Amino acid sequence: MNIISVCIAAVFAVLCSAALRNYSGEIASLLLLASVVFIALMTLPYVQSVLAQISGLSDDALIGTSYLQTLIKAVGICWLTHITANICRENGGQSAAAQVELCGRLSILILACPLYADILTLVSGFLG
Repeated sequence: MNIISVCIAAVFAVLCSAALRNYSGEIASLLLLASVVFIALMTLPYVQSVLAQISGLSDDALIGTSYLQTLIKAVGICWLTHITANICRENGGQSAAAQVELCGRLSILILACPLYADILTLVSGFLG
């Protein structure tokens, strides 16, 4: 991934959006949303190599794949929540951004419940 290309695309989108905001706020917001999607698509080819490396590390450490899947899902939830909340804030939706962040936190908490159960089982096995 060429970080310079990503930065140039982001700055270009922000400058174009700022220029359009005086004429049409809706189109400026859609341009920013499209730039977020475009930049996300630019990073997708590199996600597979990162996942392969994480998978290799978890295999070396003898960690179950369910833990790895939970970690990847949690990172995805964080990423999506962060981007959505920033888009909401950019368009004046502070309360919507706060609710999106709360929903993201609760989703990760629910996602991690099986891990909590495994930890409690492990601790009770040590104590018992």
